[in-house]
Amino acid sequence: MSTLTQRWFAFVQVEDRSGASAAIAGVFSERGVSFGSISTLDVHGGVGTMCVEFGASERLAHVLVRTLERLAVVRSVDLVHADDARVRAVAVLAAVGEEIGAPAGVSVHRDGLEGTVLLTGPLTAVASTVASLRAGDATVEAFTVLPPR
Repeated sequence: MSTLTQRWFAFVQVEDRSGASAAIAGVFSERGVSFGSISTLDVHGGVGTMCVEFGASERLAHVLVRTLERLAVVRSVDLVHADDARVRAVAVLAAVGEEIGAPAGVSVHRDGLEGTVLLTGPLTAVASTVASLRAGDATVEAFTVLPPR
């Protein structure tokens, strides 16, 4: 990414009804912004939380947020820079060897003898751990970014 383009996460609270995901995707598409990932984090009581990762200038990121907030299905939007230390991640990997060199702050949980591992912690630390485990032939089953608390 250029110095003008930055990595962002928009945590969008939406009403759980048909067309909500399409409406959100349309906002990005209409402005020529592709997203790195989009995921539904939780749906409960008629409201869901979606995480959208994208690259944009700060100005464009704020335009996207204002546009999302005007959608009838959107209740709120929290824009967070990817480098924000409060952004957390969860990763599930398979075929992980015995040795895991996880940095401080990353929790490692093994599930039985099959080599399945769950990593949790700050986004940057989890992402770097996943990258090093991939180099050792581990397979990423899931990678999810969680909103800051």
